[in-house]
Amino acid sequence: MVGSYRHGVDAKGRVAIPAKLRGGLPEGSMLARGVERRLVIWPPDEWDAMCRRMRAERSGPDLRGWERSHFANTRQVELDAQGRLLLDAENRRYAGIEDRCVFVGLGNRVELVGEAIWDAEEAAMTPERFTELYDLATGAAPAATTPTA
Repeated sequence: MVGSYRHGVDAKGRVAIPAKLRGGLPEGSMLARGVERRLVIWPPDEWDAMCRRMRAERSGPDLRGWERSHFANTRQVELDAQGRLLLDAENRRYAGIEDRCVFVGLGNRVELVGEAIWDAEEAAMTPERFTELYDLATGAAPAATTPTA
């Protein structure tokens, strides 16, 4: 699941999941809040693995509070007859989703975010910043720079 797809959200909070992403999201997929104002759709096997990682020897009042909030705002993905997903008002607000959103395929999951947030982040992703983050993500040595006299 890769690519970004812009979609309209109707007044009731319904949005069509792009066909190119829908095939990677089997029945039982889960919609949860993610970091950086994202909603994340997890296929069932990825959701189960993520839950196991979260629970691995972590405790304390802060983490228990986060866990309560996380699971309280999680929904099982259910599509209507037209293949639309209903996003509740609280999760739309969290992700900055108004009348348009962007679906982003990240290989093993799909993120949703409000179009204005996505556009601002993409505008900040200059070629130089992309290269810097690419090097960090891949462990590549930073590109050599030529000193100026």
